[in-house]
Amino acid sequence: MTARAQEGLPPPTPGPPVQPPAKTGWRIQGLPLLNFNSDEGLGYGARLMLVDAGDGTQAPYRHAIIAQFFQTTRGNAVHRFMFDAPTFLDSQWRLGLDVSLLNDRFSPYYGVGGGAEFNQDFSACDDRSALENAPDVCPGNPSFRGLRYYNFEQRTLPSVVLNARRPVKGPLQVAMGYRFRATRVGTRYAPDDLGQSRASRLEEDVQAGRLNDGGPVTGTFRTAELTAGLLLDMRDNEPAPIRGMFHELAVRGAAGATGSSFNYWGATANFRFYHPLGSERLVAALRIMGDAMGGDVPFFLLSSFGGVEWRDGWGGVGGVFTARGILKHRLQGEVKALVNGEVRWQFLSVMPWKQRLDFTAVAFLDAGRAWSDLSFQDSGMGRYAGGGGLRVAWEKNFIVRMDYGVSPQDGTTGFYLDFNHLF
Repeated sequence: MTARAQEGLPPPTPGPPVQPPAKTGWRIQGLPLLNFNSDEGLGYGARLMLVDAGDGTQAPYRHAIIAQFFQTTRGNAVHRFMFDAPTFLDSQWRLGLDVSLLNDRFSPYYGVGGGAEFNQDFSACDDRSALENAPDVCPGNPSFRGLRYYNFEQRTLPSVVLNARRPVKGPLQVAMGYRFRATRVGTRYAPDDLGQSRASRLEEDVQAGRLNDGGPVTGTFRTAELTAGLLLDMRDNEPAPIRGMFHELAVRGAAGATGSSFNYWGATANFRFYHPLGSERLVAALRIMGDAMGGDVPFFLLSSFGGVEWRDGWGGVGGVFTARGILKHRLQGEVKALVNGEVRWQFLSVMPWKQRLDFTAVAFLDAGRAWSDLSFQDSGMGRYAGGGGLRVAWEKNFIVRMDYGVSPQDGTTGFYLDFNHLF
């Protein structure tokens, strides 16, 4: 019997659980990168983070310096150096810098606007060995125009993006920034890449005056934009929202005074909604995006969207970041519209080794449309795709996604293994 019991005293009241001390100062974190999608093949690399936690009270950190090496088996490379300061100089401004090398070895081009056509026979050849001696002829396929008929090469070195954002009132934020690119474009491939001798789809459109006003499309081109935006973020959890919304209105402009060789403008509207369907384990999510450009727009930017969260290389209606099951960059133009709808059902949660894992099944429908310009005179239709997937979330924040999509109009499919929700 204890002394307290002998004295007739009540047992001590347990105090709050002891919290581990907050992490302070600098530390190094590493993360291997591995993904796959049907457009770009297997991706592999690593990300190294040098994180300054400050005195432990700044969330998620005071400063972070990030270096990334990443490339894919189909000629894509995304090497980045990033700096992030959520409370820059102890102010309310969040400052971000991204310096990147981007290589899209076989960037797809199917045409501009709603009339962009895709014929699989034009670039399909089962007998690759026959192309080593005669790259313009594929045995058994008289429609063949070349394995690289729908491709061109673009390399951006460097891409420099500077963003600054701060809250204004409650969930309302303002953002501003600067984006510079030096992009080298090539339209022909060497024999080692099985490049054909006849014109590609891109060169045909230039020769016909449908693109770039018939001017040159090869060489190194410089673009530089000033950006500004207004954001409303009411999500309850940014990586995996259950309820709330995120909206953004953004504008951008390029001119000689900004360091650009082209004078053009752009505007983006991005609306996202999240709502539980009777239970927090069943969530409906919707993204609606529209983007318009005008002026002397370089053709290699016709696939891009704007906004503070959009990165170079993500653009175009179709692919892992926009429309699953539709070919990467399938639709592009000066005007683009995109809709993504998802139903997310978290059907299982487990706690192995005291680590929470959530498993979520997803059904989705993606659709998009593009127009050559603001006259909206394009013929043709938009594209849609549907499918399903799985999400595995570690401690709610680190999310692996797997999706499989089907586009019945083009008869194409896509499998995607990547990180984070699509939106």
